[in-house]
Amino acid sequence: MFFKNKPVTSYLIGSIIGIILCTIGLILHLIAYFTPHWKEVIPNSNALYVDGIDALIRTEVLHYFNAVHRYTKHSYGLFRRCERLLNSTNTTPNILKEHQNQLCTKNYLPSYEDVDFNECHSLQYYRFCTKKNEKIFDIQNHYLLQTFAIDQTYFKENHQNSLSSCDCKYPTYVPVCQYFCGFGVIFIVLTIILYAWLPLTDDKKIRVRIKFIGVISSLLSIVFLMSNLIIMNNYLRFESLEYLVAIERHYRTNQIYKLSEDTRIAVNRFESYVIIKTGYSMGLEWIAFFLTIISAIILLGTCNMSAHKEKDKNTKHSLRESTSLNRRESIIASHHSVYV
Repeated sequence: MFFKNKPVTSYLIGSIIGIILCTIGLILHLIAYFTPHWKEVIPNSNALYVDGIDALIRTEVLHYFNAVHRYTKHSYGLFRRCERLLNSTNTTPNILKEHQNQLCTKNYLPSYEDVDFNECHSLQYYRFCTKKNEKIFDIQNHYLLQTFAIDQTYFKENHQNSLSSCDCKYPTYVPVCQYFCGFGVIFIVLTIILYAWLPLTDDKKIRVRIKFIGVISSLLSIVFLMSNLIIMNNYLRFESLEYLVAIERHYRTNQIYKLSEDTRIAVNRFESYVIIKTGYSMGLEWIAFFLTIISAIILLGTCNMSAHKEKDKNTKHSLRESTSLNRRESIIASHHSVYV
């Protein structure tokens, strides 16, 4: 044991506590990283009423709600999304039956340019992206052409050089959060290694460097975890509303303001009929975030305490040597006076 010949000091205890907290934070962060429960969407009604808007928009919104959200609980993560069937007469999830009624796939959404809106924006395409673990939507497939009722002559004339203009991709914010979580893991692990190494060396210069790098690593891990939480909170409603927001964006871009306004009203109505909330993965990330802060404070405090103890020890040692020297000088002086 490397502490066999060293006394157990408050500095050592503080370092161990800090490392333990940091390790727990790392484990919770990894669980949150790979679980699809950062946010959840649950319907609070079996029916959606959207009146006073254009019939085209009302039909699109009702079709989306009935096909996707009416009897289904959705949860979203950084890599996967899950759907769980609810009781058709009760929107309260049945915990015992959730697992067997659950379907989890990659968290893909339709991705296309606005010029391809009429071709790509459809519920079938949306369901393909959310239920298949495939990125490329083969729109030239005859079955899909029939499903979407696309004119093959028109398609060949306008898409001769393109295999597909409708793809399935992660939402734009998700890769950013994936990288931030990855960097958070790296810096938390680096912090644990550095502060575990700190008690093993007696070289003051090396210890100063370890402390400096450890503090920077702790701060960076806190920054990445905090940035990730901010982004996920800002995009809490993204997946559940993007299908409808794309319609509003298309009409606004093409200056069809009446339909754009009706879609915006429909989106607000839709939000009032579903419950969008954070899941347990987000809760674990918050706990990991606070544990990382606490461990960084403890480790920084123990480092400062260690430095003060070394300074006091050196001061006491200097005083002891000075007292001993003065005593020897007084003895020599007294002997000299006797002889004189």
